[in-house]
Amino acid sequence: MAQDFYPYHPLKLRAALTLGALGALTLGAWALATAVRSGTGLEYARAGICLGLLASMLYVHLKLRPRPGWGVKVEPTRLSVSRPIEGQIEIPWSAVTQVKRNGTKKDTLVVFVGEEKRVLVPRHLFATASEFEKVASAIEEKMQPPTLPPASA
Repeated sequence: MAQDFYPYHPLKLRAALTLGALGALTLGAWALATAVRSGTGLEYARAGICLGLLASMLYVHLKLRPRPGWGVKVEPTRLSVSRPIEGQIEIPWSAVTQVKRNGTKKDTLVVFVGEEKRVLVPRHLFATASEFEKVASAIEEKMQPPTLPPASA
């Protein structure tokens, strides 16, 4: 039996966000200490920007945490894709017009829905490249037209 649920677990992305948040915290603390010493409005603005950047990185880090039911689910009648910020969307297979890989390393799966909409499934949301390949092959296999047995004469 083939796997039908592929959970997101963006390890590298969350690690990069953690490092960025630590950098923003360091710069924010430094700018705040300088602002208190000098009393310059520009230093307070710099501290506010750094702390705002820290807050946004922590928000995205929180949104990208692994949680139950968060990922891609390939079902017989539909494809369910969890979005990091917007939530989960369900796409019936009849609405999917095309599936392509994009990017220089072919690391983003693009699911075209109807005429104008597209849903991206990027590789960076999965823990390993092999997990992404499993998802991509499951979706691409589902899009293959069914083959009919040869007609007997």
